[in-house]
Amino acid sequence: MDAKLLLVLMGIVKTASGAVSYGLIETELVHGETVKFCTYKGMRLLPTSDFVDYDACEKCQCGENGLSCQSVGTYVASAVRGTKCKNVKIACQTTWVLRSDTKRKCPKHLMPISITAVGK
Repeated sequence: MDAKLLLVLMGIVKTASGAVSYGLIETELVHGETVKFCTYKGMRLLPTSDFVDYDACEKCQCGENGLSCQSVGTYVASAVRGTKCKNVKIACQTTWVLRSDTKRKCPKHLMPISITAVGK
């Protein structure tokens, strides 16, 4: 199998399974009551909270057992230099745009043939 194709397939499989991280539930005594919460980047979240961090491309949930986050989306790690298009990340997805006008999508015939996709 071609090495470039293998790298692309590995990236797709990695994206499908996603990276997962966990954090323990925390407790704090507030006015005599025990309050449970999860902490994500300094923010406290109550159990049953869920959100998507589009900067880190993670979908997280705070449950009774703690915080769990899973990666979402893909991005292209590298592309052939000298093409008229480049990839940009928008909401954890890769979009190909023209280098000369990044507000316009890249036509398919100008997209690079050799790319490597990587899951976050």
